[in-house]
This record gives sequence, structure tokens and C-alpha cells, in this order.
Amino acid sequence: MRINNNIKRFATLFLISTATFCLFAENEKIKNLVTTQESYSNLMNNGVVSLSKDDGSTDYLLLPETKYSDILMKSKVSKDPKNFPFVYESLYVLNKKEILKNSNSSAQTITISDISKVFRSVSKMKGMTYYSTTKKKEAVLYEKAYMIADEKGKTAIPDQNTGSADGQISYCLQDDSSFGVNRYKLCYFQSEDQILAQFNLVDIMGLGPFKAIYPGKMVINILAIDCDEDILLYLCTDLDSVKFPGIKNQITDSMTSRMDAVYKWFLQQF
Repeated sequence: MRINNNIKRFATLFLISTATFCLFAENEKIKNLVTTQESYSNLMNNGVVSLSKDDGSTDYLLLPETKYSDILMKSKVSKDPKNFPFVYESLYVLNKKEILKNSNSSAQTITISDISKVFRSVSKMKGMTYYSTTKKKEAVLYEKAYMIADEKGKTAIPDQNTGSADGQISYCLQDDSSFGVNRYKLCYFQSEDQILAQFNLVDIMGLGPFKAIYPGKMVINILAIDCDEDILLYLCTDLDSVKFPGIKNQITDSMTSRMDAVYKWFLQQF
């Protein structure tokens, strides 16, 4: 297991003012949600706590105690002993005023309804960037990104992002710079102060010339909780890949950089 409790690449355009993200005021709601005192202390001191593991264990160690915890636990990817298992988790505390300030937004606050719209605005992922560990620079992650009518579709439809997301099932297509075109089943759960989005892989994901991750063998979880002045954001990638030479570093670097990209993209949507 690799654990990293440091802030990852916070030198972005919208995080110039880092002081607020490094020193957070006590938040009782967040304290009650975070499962361990160590994680809570690191989170409030640094703004983020993260870990990755490839030992085949199935626990989500950073998952907050929320009404959707059971859903996430029941949707964990089964691991084949012959394959390469990988889980990445990160937990962020984000101050609403700082997000709006850095986005030059005129809004007064951020609500779960606002976050619900962001989680379902797949088309806005087109052109989002990530740090490419092979190119050693920022690069475009998704050349295309849009919702589709079903898991076999390829034609773009408008983002289905109005009203409550609770119980919504949608599908999307993403043209990834490294993994090519892949489709996902999107499952949403929303309450008055929480929203969960699950991206379930329905295609075979290639890694170079290899067929690496098969349908049902990767799920991306994005969970947001309204904590008054702050947002608690949980990101998780859970997968089981065919084992190839060098797969460990490729999967670890690729998935970690993609989750970091999702986090940065999220901050820019308000």
C-alpha cells in the first residue's frame, strides 16, 4: 500500500491562495463523517488525504460515514488473484467561498443542487487536462466527452442535468488520450445534503495494445457532502486489471493523475 497525505500539485491557476486550503476551521459535521482521527487531522491540516493500494484488499479506508456508504461497499470491484488489483482514494475539504472566489463567481454559496448539475455535466469534461507522467506536462485528457442514450450508443445527447439526480441512470462516452474511447453507465444518488455519482465501465479498456480492464471491472465513485461552509469531496477508483509487465506503474500513475484531474475540473465548474 502506498499512502500519501500531502497535497498533490496544488500550484494550479485557481489555487493561488493556498492558505485557506492548508488551515481549515474546525467543522463538527466533517469530524463526524471522517472515520479516523488521523485522517481528520491530516485532512484539516492539508486540505486532502489520499492513498492507493494494490494488495487486493477491498476496504475503502477513507470513505466517509454517509447514507451512501452501503451502496459504495456493495459495488466494490471483485478481484481475481491472477490480476492486478488497484484502489485509489482521496478525500478533500473545500471551502465554498474560496471556490467561488477563485472562479470569479457571483454566486453566494454552493448547494447540493449545484453540485448535482456539475456531476451530470459530462460534456463539460471535454478538453479537461491532466498531468501526463509520460509527457511530463499538462495535456488534454478527454478529446470527446458526452452523454449517450444507452451503453451501446455513440451519438451525443444533451446532458441530463436538471432536477434531482436521485435514482438517475445515464450513459456517457469519453475519448481518453491514453485509453481510447470508453463508455460508462452512470448511477446517481442524491439527498438534501449529499450526492453520489458512480461511473461503471461497460467497454473493454485498452492500455496500449493490451486489453487491460474488462466491463464491470472498474468503477469510479464521486461523492460530495454539503458541510455548511465547506464541501467534503471523496474520489475513488476501484479496478481489477489483467496483469501485464509494467502494469503496476502504468495503472498507478494513470489513475492517480486522472483522479487529480477530476478534482481540479470540479473546482472550475462554479
